Amino acid sequence: MIVKTYSDNLSRVPDLKLSNQMISMLDQFTSPYGIKNLESRYIYVNMAAVSLFGLKSKSDVIGKLDIEIKSKLTEFDDSGLEFIRQDKKVTDSESKLATLEIHPAAVDYPYIVNKIPFYNDEDNCVGLCLFSRNLEVYSLNDFVKGHMPGSLLLNKPDNFFTERNCEVMFFRLQGLSNKETAARLNLSVRTVENYMQILYEKVNVNHFDDFMSFCVEKGYHRYLPKRFIHTNHLKF
Repeated sequence: MIVKTYSDNLSRVPDLKLSNQMISMLDQFTSPYGIKNLESRYIYVNMAAVSLFGLKSKSDVIGKLDIEIKSKLTEFDDSGLEFIRQDKKVTDSESKLATLEIHPAAVDYPYIVNKIPFYNDEDNCVGLCLFSRNLEVYSLNDFVKGHMPGSLLLNKPDNFFTERNCEVMFFRLQGLSNKETAARLNLSVRTVENYMQILYEKVNVNHFDDFMSFCVEKGYHRYLPKRFIHTNHLKF
């Protein structure tokens, strides 16, 4: 299979070739698998991935960006755009990215997606491979007021905030008050208030709205701290 595409600025996107042997192998997997090129267009999906989209044919997906696919999975909460941003991070950094996907309007269960760089025979990154599996056991303390994004990062965006910073600010970024956050973390309200003030100073802002804007720009509003997920079946 060879798919030739061109990016919006007309620069050439490298051809991405899949052998018949690879296609045959991926077609047999019961878990969803897909491969995208550097433009973030699907050049391969198996039928399990098609079913995850709630569609019937590979042709409904192959050759398209997520934002072009007619599926509840990609149309809710700008998920299609978020998937493309994640793809670019994987191909630009040539590093793995894992996300927790929660899309109750499209899929009845949460699931993990892993995205990894895809290399050609010359060891050049020419796209990415993605595969998913169901999250069979999860214990995130309520799915926060329905405000939680559909695609949550399981890799911290960068090292600006510590893991402990992220644990405290997570619920505030999902729309909970200091009081509600304190209850979730078994802390006093004053402790949460003081901690948030320290985070404001770290970012050099004075108000939560400005702090929120900073976190959204960095992608921290989508980061799920590791201790909020507990499972015997999956390791992140």
